Amino acid sequence: MNDLSMTPETDDARALAIEADRIEARAWADWFTAISPELRSACGIAVRTVADATLLIAPQIPLTLFNRVIGLGMTQPARAEDLDAAVSAFVDAGSPTFAVAWGMYSEPAALTAELDARFPASSRRPALAKMMRGAAPPPSVTSDLRVVPVDRSLIGETDRALARANGAPHLAGIFVSLLWRPRWHLYAVLDREVVAGGAALFLDGGSAWLGMAAVLPEYRRRGGQHALMVQRIRDAIVAGASRIFTETEEPSEPRANPSLNNMERCGFRKIWSRTHFVGPT
Repeated sequence: MNDLSMTPETDDARALAIEADRIEARAWADWFTAISPELRSACGIAVRTVADATLLIAPQIPLTLFNRVIGLGMTQPARAEDLDAAVSAFVDAGSPTFAVAWGMYSEPAALTAELDARFPASSRRPALAKMMRGAAPPPSVTSDLRVVPVDRSLIGETDRALARANGAPHLAGIFVSLLWRPRWHLYAVLDREVVAGGAALFLDGGSAWLGMAAVLPEYRRRGGQHALMVQRIRDAIVAGASRIFTETEEPSEPRANPSLNNMERCGFRKIWSRTHFVGPT
């Protein structure tokens, strides 16, 4: 490890990056575990561990969001053998595509050359900006859409809206189990009484993670995403979270990603960027 990586400032930044990965991985692993056995079986859903990485595997859902490696090389140097094992897990499961996350705090830096050699540059997704904020109150929000906690009467519509808003209507039913899951809070955004989208909050000790937010196309540009984010921040702070994490794609052009713009308006700052090396190799 070079001298720069041993400075207190860099150690603090690395610790935040590790925490950001850790809570994201825990949230997704807990969600995968909560999904009904029938749906897990139908989609081949599984969670695996290789070295210090969490592998999310869902071969019947051909999206890298559901088939990826989180945290490799973050708490211990990764070996080429670890990368081999992670890739083999997706190949053996029959995943048609998968992603390996890697960034400036992943170790060793020399393994980047191995990733470059295995994964064609043309298949890489935009970098993922990992964002964090503290417990300062969020700004006020103006929207004609209304955010409410999801209950039994709303879970079906919210589940279907989230699936469709994420471009995967065939995934309807995959969010339902979170309604009863400890540490999870689900939200719906309503246009009068119609569910226009939703989002989730995951609590883990003094940390919180915001994820799964989506609004149906016909209801966008009305402040729904902003309202969902503000409500979840408020609830996370009330629950005792001092660090709140989330992530989104990092655009090549400034201000080109509305999700990132909303996050920054709500007090989030980027703590690091992660490249997704997309397979198969």
